[in-house]
Amino acid sequence: MGSLRAFLEANGHWETAAANLSVHRHTLRNRITRCEELLSVDLTSARVRAELLLSLLAATS
Repeated sequence: MGSLRAFLEANGHWETAAANLSVHRHTLRNRITRCEELLSVDLTSARVRAELLLSLLAATS
């Protein structure tokens, strides 16, 4: 969830999210691909990213 949240908070920017997590961008891509598979979503969609980010924020508050 940490990788997904970092990716969503970086608005889908691989380099920014990877740097914030201190991982290589390919590692992050693998993690996000796995999230897409598990959640059956397409994270290239800004709407999907926004909905997921709001869900994560609501779950942690």
